[in-house]
Amino acid sequence: MRDVDPFSYYFNHSSGIPGFGGDSAPPDPRYVFHTDYLDVRRGPASFELQLRGVRSTHGELALRIHAIRPGSDENASLVAGSRVNLAMGDAQDFSISLRFAAQRGVQYAFYGYFLDASDIRADDLRIGLHETEGDEEVYSEPPRSVLASDRKSRDLRPANALIHVITPHLSAPVSQDCTVGQLAEMKIPRHSDRSLGEWSETLCRNALSAYGLNFPALEGLLIGPCSDAFSAALAQSGFAMTRMAADPPPSAGSDVFADFVVWPDGLRGEIDADRRWTIFNAWLGRLKIGGLGVMAVSYRPDSVASRGGETTDTAYVSRKEIGKWALRLIANGYSVAPIAFSSLEDLVLDSDGLAHFIMIVQRQ
Repeated sequence: MRDVDPFSYYFNHSSGIPGFGGDSAPPDPRYVFHTDYLDVRRGPASFELQLRGVRSTHGELALRIHAIRPGSDENASLVAGSRVNLAMGDAQDFSISLRFAAQRGVQYAFYGYFLDASDIRADDLRIGLHETEGDEEVYSEPPRSVLASDRKSRDLRPANALIHVITPHLSAPVSQDCTVGQLAEMKIPRHSDRSLGEWSETLCRNALSAYGLNFPALEGLLIGPCSDAFSAALAQSGFAMTRMAADPPPSAGSDVFADFVVWPDGLRGEIDADRRWTIFNAWLGRLKIGGLGVMAVSYRPDSVASRGGETTDTAYVSRKEIGKWALRLIANGYSVAPIAFSSLEDLVLDSDGLAHFIMIVQRQ
């Protein structure tokens, strides 16, 4: 673990925790700490906040990891965040870690501020940075896609805009599920597993176009089975396509990368939740920097949650699980197109009672 100066970004600003930071009052009284933007070894990493001898009866602390790409005109982006309830009572030691996926050529800072005023006191405040070491899993740095410099057609959103509030359409796709209205747009007269497959392939093609993948020579990965018409349409667009079976996906050390990944048949729920996430995340890991993933998943729309908020039927993907994937992807440096779940009565279900959903993701 590397020790990091918690107050190096605002070197003379005093912290909202008395006795820490500099001598000058900060412009924002909510400020607690802000590290410098640091180079981090590529691969899995985490910042850790350590507080010793904490006394606090109220308040809430927000923790954020921000990323910038030096030399670019891009603003800092949020890659991970958490909230901490500071109603701790008697003196105690406290630590919390935020994980993220570090990329080459990107710098990261750890930032803390009060969401609610607090009477917190502490004996010590430290920040540690955990980085990939030599004995970690082999990690191949993704190349940069030409799409990374051509963002004008994109409408992917950060974490604070995950939920889409308008009715989604085939012609302007977001992360959305198949509805009766969308099949009507396609003029498909009957609802069947075949019509759901046609919807999925149509949305994949529309997403590629809507998000700027409308010129030839791009490299694409086509995952799992699809119709002959779909594979022919990709070939006619001039894309250089490689077809691969869905499971197992390439390892993190693979040199297989593409400008886009499409998986129209998608992930189902016959495997356990950890394996589902591993497969879904691994395929998105094959994207070049700036690349686009259009990935289908079948989910149980009427999954019942327990009192603790967990879904009791874990044999199938649930809406809550899809939402967790989106948040984990954002923490790992991806952007996710706004998520538009439709009401149960508007959904088209397959013969197993599952709804079909497509998530659109860009690797930053």
